[in-house]
Amino acid sequence: MKSKTLSASMLAQLALLIAILFIMGFTPLGSIPLGGPIVATLAQIPVVIGAIRLGTKAGAFLGGMFGFVSMLWFTIYAPPTAFVFSPFFSSTLANGNIGLTILYAVGALVVCFVPRILIGVVSGVLYKRIVNKTQSVTKACLVAGVAGSLTNTLLVMLGILVFFAAPYAAANNAVIWYLLGTSILFNGIPEAIVTPLVTVAVVKPLSKLKKA
Repeated sequence: MKSKTLSASMLAQLALLIAILFIMGFTPLGSIPLGGPIVATLAQIPVVIGAIRLGTKAGAFLGGMFGFVSMLWFTIYAPPTAFVFSPFFSSTLANGNIGLTILYAVGALVVCFVPRILIGVVSGVLYKRIVNKTQSVTKACLVAGVAGSLTNTLLVMLGILVFFAAPYAAANNAVIWYLLGTSILFNGIPEAIVTPLVTVAVVKPLSKLKKA
């Protein structure tokens, strides 16, 4: 009976976090303006929290859902750089070249899903190791939050550099290194600050409640 209750509880938490990912993906609640060009994305936070609360496998699954929501958003709204996160623009980007179409489609899937899945893996593994070593939920949440956020930012930027350097630079009318650098500075760093703080604020009270 206990295992069934736990399973039902995990499924309920997983469903709630998936719903939050969709809400964040399709409403302004998924980002925080921090002044000027600085906007912190929040969609990685449910993935980090899920990895901490439910385990690495659940975190990886939630990361995959994050990627799926991103792909849907970029496919539906089709901004100029939608080809980075959606394979449905690959043929147009490649001007009908079959080889390039396949390369761009694979690249879009890699950029959209792999970094997001690894948010859950990295944050879940680090949280477990640090909390077991230090017995400090706060320290473990802070490290997991920073690492999970940076995993997403840096791997997305790496994927863009590997698969889409030329078309991404052309779409933004700027040098690729400038684009990647400003993205890390104006988006990646604020996200790496906001994510651990929110993670601690959510996970610490829940961990105390669980002990009680």
